[in-house]
Amino acid sequence: MRSGRISALAAIFAIGATPVALSAPASAQTTARGAPTKAQLDSAAYTLRIVMTALQSSEVEQPVKNALFDCLYSNSIGEISAEADKVIAANAGKVDRKDASQMLAVIAGSCGYRPAAAKPAAKPAPKK
Repeated sequence: MRSGRISALAAIFAIGATPVALSAPASAQTTARGAPTKAQLDSAAYTLRIVMTALQSSEVEQPVKNALFDCLYSNSIGEISAEADKVIAANAGKVDRKDASQMLAVIAGSCGYRPAAAKPAAKPAPKK
């Protein structure tokens, strides 16, 4: 069961592996876009809840926590949420927004986290 969940999360990390362009200052983006909508606020609140829960969880690996913290430090939660929403929209039907594990994978991927490549399985001994 755990290996199935890990492989599913690896696939979702791959979905969220698109490069993120979160470099524009938040103040410049806010004035260009105006006030956020209720849907944007709800999405940002949910994203923040996922990130904060992950940072406090003993089940989340430290490299993921580091990526989330760095991303949160360098970007507004609105920017992070918008990037996660773009990834979900680009991969419609592949990510369940209500599944916190899948959302964490998308958010971490949007923040630049890339899981270490899995080691290839050992080749079986040749049969004689």
